[in-house]
Amino acid sequence: MLLATAVKAQPFSPFRNGFASVGVGATYYSGVAGLGADVALGKWILSTTALRGVFDVNLSSANGTEMHPYYYGHFDLMVDIYSALRGRNPSDYFRSYLILGGGAVHSSFNDNDFCAVAGIGGDFRISDDWRLFTELSTTVHPSDFDNKMKSSAVFSFKAGVLYDIADNPTRSRSRFETKSFSDDWFFNVALGVCSVNHREIADFNDRISHLTPVFEFGIGKRLTTLWQIRLCASGLYAKANDDFFSFYNLRGDIMIDPVAYFSRDNFNPLFSVVPYLSAGVVARLDSQSDFLVAPVLGMQLLWRADKRNHLYLDGHYVVTPPRFVKSEVVQPVGSVGLFTLMVGYAHIFSRITLD
Repeated sequence: MLLATAVKAQPFSPFRNGFASVGVGATYYSGVAGLGADVALGKWILSTTALRGVFDVNLSSANGTEMHPYYYGHFDLMVDIYSALRGRNPSDYFRSYLILGGGAVHSSFNDNDFCAVAGIGGDFRISDDWRLFTELSTTVHPSDFDNKMKSSAVFSFKAGVLYDIADNPTRSRSRFETKSFSDDWFFNVALGVCSVNHREIADFNDRISHLTPVFEFGIGKRLTTLWQIRLCASGLYAKANDDFFSFYNLRGDIMIDPVAYFSRDNFNPLFSVVPYLSAGVVARLDSQSDFLVAPVLGMQLLWRADKRNHLYLDGHYVVTPPRFVKSEVVQPVGSVGLFTLMVGYAHIFSRITLD
């Protein structure tokens, strides 16, 4: 005799097991480095298989000087290799996956064609909802798509954040993570000075004479007591000998607050040291040719006046290619950079749950 067991079906939800992501990084096309950014929305349809739609913008150069945008839209199949080999566990810290997809590409020269995408990626869980990810991929299109380019493949390395919608949307959150997407948001403003670093400005006195004013505005979110993310815009003036110019820097920051994390019962200690790593772009306002990929390494010394209002001292270094500085004396070699020191104010403007 066979015994039948009734299984209660789960109601269909288009958002269950879904995810959204934003990434930025570097591209390599026809021997020229560029900048890329993408947004994606997807869903795990099986325990090890996901489908996603991606909109991707790459900035690259056809002649080594002028930057042009290339727009990609594609659908990808993602296979979680790690879970396929050992079984899927939503609480796993790491995931690794293969990517295979196809779509269309459009250039600023009004060219359109099909494209194919292949790559590998991985992510690291920092809370039940949030992950940090990296992807290495290539996008291939017909070789005659753009006669201004020598190659038919774009290589990309990107990193970003992924919001992973829960298997069980009603589950309780850890007391160490934000309770909702709309909670624990902040903005910051800062003023300070910067100095160009290259071999023509060698000693301390030269650096002091080359100090110029800068400002910064950012908006971010605390994901957990340890992890934060932030989008920033900064810039104003820079000086390298007789080359005085305006510039701006757009970047995404991944920040960690180890003091708050190890405080455990005090998520808002009076003082914190907050290092961060960024990816973004820096550009001169006097020329469209100097639109350059620029990683940033920085640190904040933070003082919490109260739970919503914070003051901080920020120091960071922006790494740029040599052509960011136009020199007639000695052409810089290697990398050029911007040392920046600022004083700022941050305010948490949404509901505070990390309390």
